[in-house]
Amino acid sequence: IVIAYKQNGEVLQPDHGFPVRLIIPGYIGGRMIKWLAQINVIPYETRNHYHYHDNRILPPHITAEESLSGNWWYKPEHIFNELNINSVIAAPDHNETLSIARNIDKEYEMIGYAYTGGGRKITRIEISVDSGAHWRLTELNRKEKPTNYGMYWCWVFYSYKLKVADLVGCEEIWCRAWDDSNNTQPTVPTWNLMGMGNNQVFRVKIHTDQTVDGEHVFRFEHPTQPGQQPGGWMTTTHGKPEAAGFGKLLEVQGEQTIEDAVRTDQIKTSSKSFTLAQVAKHNKEDDVWIIVKDRVYDCTKYLELHPGGTDSITINAGGDATEDFSAIHSKKATKLLEKYYIGDVDKSSAAPKSERVEELVDERGNKLALNPKHKTTFKVQDKITLSRDSYLLDLALPTPEHILGLPTGKHMFLSATIKGETVLRRYTPITSNHDVGAVKFVIKAYRPCERFPEGGKMSQYLDSLKTGDELEVRGPVGEFEYIKNGNFLIDGEKCFASKYNMVAGGTGITPCMQVAAEILRNCDDNTHISLLFACRVEGDLLMRSTLDEWAVTFPHKFKIHYILSDAWSKDWKYSTGFVNKQLFEEHFFPSADDCYTLMCGPPVMIKRGCEPNLDALGHRKSRQFSF
Repeated sequence: IVIAYKQNGEVLQPDHGFPVRLIIPGYIGGRMIKWLAQINVIPYETRNHYHYHDNRILPPHITAEESLSGNWWYKPEHIFNELNINSVIAAPDHNETLSIARNIDKEYEMIGYAYTGGGRKITRIEISVDSGAHWRLTELNRKEKPTNYGMYWCWVFYSYKLKVADLVGCEEIWCRAWDDSNNTQPTVPTWNLMGMGNNQVFRVKIHTDQTVDGEHVFRFEHPTQPGQQPGGWMTTTHGKPEAAGFGKLLEVQGEQTIEDAVRTDQIKTSSKSFTLAQVAKHNKEDDVWIIVKDRVYDCTKYLELHPGGTDSITINAGGDATEDFSAIHSKKATKLLEKYYIGDVDKSSAAPKSERVEELVDERGNKLALNPKHKTTFKVQDKITLSRDSYLLDLALPTPEHILGLPTGKHMFLSATIKGETVLRRYTPITSNHDVGAVKFVIKAYRPCERFPEGGKMSQYLDSLKTGDELEVRGPVGEFEYIKNGNFLIDGEKCFASKYNMVAGGTGITPCMQVAAEILRNCDDNTHISLLFACRVEGDLLMRSTLDEWAVTFPHKFKIHYILSDAWSKDWKYSTGFVNKQLFEEHFFPSADDCYTLMCGPPVMIKRGCEPNLDALGHRKSRQFSF
C-alpha cells in the first residue's frame, strides 16, 4: 500500500486526491481513498455504505429491485477489488484522419497500453483487422521492472506497424491483451447492474470520408471520450454493444430505436381492424399495405428506405406477405416492421373474390411467364454440371411461345418448401427475353462446411432437382434496369452511362453478363464495358468461353480480365490474389460522370475489396451499384 502525494512527478491535483491519496497496486480506483485524512485499523470489515453499495459486479439477471430484496449487495463473492485485464488503442486517436492516396503503400504505427491486476504480468497484446478472425502480435515496451517479489503493477506499452493497405475494407481495429494466468478480454461485455468491470476488446471504428478538398481519408472513431467530452461510437443509439446473453444493451434498458423498433414483449396493438378487401385496395406504389401474420402494415413511407428495393415490397402490395417476408427477413427486420403497424386483419371478413390470373403480354404481344403478383410454376427440362460445385439449371416456361418477362438487370425469386420451411432466394438468369420458351440459371451449390454446417438451403435443393421436377418462381424484382444505349434506371430514377466497370465474384457473374449481353447484342449501343471476374480457382470461372468469345467479337466494346485467389497453373496469364486498387487502375475506366461501376459477389469482396478502392480512385458513391 502506498501513501501518495505526487503523480508523475507533480503534486496531486484536487480531483486526484490532494493532498494525499491511498494507492493499492493492482486494485480498482474505487478502493484507493482520495483526500486521505486519517487511517483507522479496525478488527472487522468496514460497514461504510459505499463499501457495499458500490464496486460490486452482480450477476446479469439481477435488477435493481432484486438486488435489494435478495440482499445481493452483501454477498462477498460479488465484490470488485482487483483490476481485470484491459487494453487501449491510443493511436490512431479519436477522429484522427489518414489520407488514403498518400499513405496506401506505407505503414502506420499503432500504439497503446494494457494492464491487469493481482501483480500478474501482461504477456502479449494483439490487434485484429478482421473482427477477431486473425490476431497479430504487437511489440511490447515494458517501462517498469517487476518488484523484488516478481509482481507487475504498471502499464505495459505496445506498438505495431500496420500496413495502411490492410485498412482498405476494414470496419474496425480490435485490441486485446493476455496475462500470465491466460486471462484475456472477451469479445462482448456482460451486462451488470452497476455497469462495472466490462473489459471487452477495445474497438476503433474506421470510416471512409471525403475532406472539403475532395481527398479520401480514413477517419478513426473511439468508443467514448474521456470525462464529459462528447463523441464516440458507443454513445450513439446504433453503437450500443451486444451484451453476452442479453442482446443489445439498449434493449435491456428498455429504450427504443427505429432500428430495434420494439421488444418482442412490447409488440404494438391497435383497436383498428381491416377486412381483406380493404387491404387489397392499397396495392399501388404510392399506397402500399401488406399483411404479415394477420397484422396490417402501411409500408408506403418505407419504400425508398428498403435495402432490397421497392419491388420487393410492392410485389406483395394489398395482399398477405407472410410467407415471402418470413422466408427472407431477419428478426431485426421483423422488429423494424412494427414501426409501420396500423391494425389487425378482421378475421371474420371474407376474402376478396379471387380474380382470374390475367395472362400478361408485352408491347409486342409476347406472352410473359413472370407475374409479380402471383407465383408461376416452371418445370426442369435439363441440368448440366459446369464445375465441381456449379451447374446450369434449364427451366421450361409455361409454353414454348412464352418469354420470361424479366427486364435486363432485374432478378426473380425462386421459392421452395424445404424441411417444412418456405425458402425464398433471388437469382438472376443468364438468359433474357430474347430466349423463347426457357430460362437458364448458373448456380453454385453451397454444400456443408465447417463455417456453414448446413450449407446453402436453396442451392442444395436446386442441386437435387431432376428433369421433370417443378419449381415456383415470381418476379421481376430489383433496383437496376438497363433500357438501351447506356440509359438505365436505379429505383426508377433515370441514369446514363457511356462506360461500365463491372466486378463479378463467383456466381455474381450472372447479372453482369445479363447487362453485357443486352449491350453487345445491339449494334447501335456504343456503351463500353470492362469486366473483372474474380474466383477461387480457374474451374470456377463459369461461362468463360462465352466471355472470351465476346472479347474477341467486340474488342471495341468489351474487355475481360480474370483474377484467382486460391490456386492457379504455372501458365496462368491473368491476375492472382484479390481485387485491389492497382487492378482497378490498370483495367477500369477512370472515374467520370458517365462511368458507373456495377458489382455482384460476396459481401467481403464488395465491402473490403471494391468500395474502398473505388473511393480511393475517385469513383463517387453515386456511381457505384451493387446487385
